[in-house]
Amino acid sequence: MSLGENIQFYRNKAGITQEQFAERLDVSRQSVSKWESNTTYPEMDKLLQMCGMFSCSLDTLLRGDAESVSFEDTGKYDQHMNGFARAITVGIALLFLGVAVLLMLLGFEVSVPLSVVAMLAFVVSAIMTMTYAGLGHDAYMRKHPQVKPFYSGEDIEAADRKFRLQITLGIGLLFLGVLWLVGSFALPIPVDIGRQVYVAIAILIFGIAVAIMSYSGMQKDKYDIDKYNQSNTPEARQAEKENDENSPVGKWCGAVFMIAIAVFLVLGLGWQMWHPGWIAFPAAIFLCAVGAIVGGKQGKKAD
Repeated sequence: MSLGENIQFYRNKAGITQEQFAERLDVSRQSVSKWESNTTYPEMDKLLQMCGMFSCSLDTLLRGDAESVSFEDTGKYDQHMNGFARAITVGIALLFLGVAVLLMLLGFEVSVPLSVVAMLAFVVSAIMTMTYAGLGHDAYMRKHPQVKPFYSGEDIEAADRKFRLQITLGIGLLFLGVLWLVGSFALPIPVDIGRQVYVAIAILIFGIAVAIMSYSGMQKDKYDIDKYNQSNTPEARQAEKENDENSPVGKWCGAVFMIAIAVFLVLGLGWQMWHPGWIAFPAAIFLCAVGAIVGGKQGKKAD
């Protein structure tokens, strides 16, 4: 491809007109038109400005094939982001599954201590999975602070259609879970099975819905490489670090779970109230979720 063809390709890929491109470079639209038709050639400072704007090398802009280079995932970004999204989704699903298992076991009259231990096994697995994925993602971002855009317009449009479908499915499942939870009170309770089993089914439906929406959201963000690059600049990383240090969400969740464990043990060991004591754990998960939402809103306001 010629220089003019490369400029035109990058401009179209960025979704800007010749007028907008000319304004960014502080030149006339006619100059851009002449560059793209190879009638005239831009000065060196304009070429370097284009390289920064399009995240490409000078050699690619002048003599390379911009189209073939743009669609090459040299850093295995797509593979990493898919794995990261799957790991976080599995972690979220394990949290809901843990609560569902707790309720299911209680419904089948399994002892409360054993039921809580089973739930905590899922919770710990979820925390370990998300921690490992988060550390791996941080390592990838340090190794690849900037990624060249390589997704085609067709890829982005297909991902957007898939995102809308998955979000719609997730919302539908949420309503289905609510309908099941409300309708289950009209269902008879089978022999030797508690009503907790019905609630466990609702929790499973909620978990599937949240997992689908979380995965679809992360997949949509994957295609926004400009957002990834902007969030990985030294300034953005420093701001994120400061926000993490000032965020009370992690401390809040840790304190809530410590209190839940203490309440469960005190009620069980002191008054043999194991059965009502298990409620402390679903309540702790709910309070952590509320804390994360409130903390996220406060962070946005601070920004």
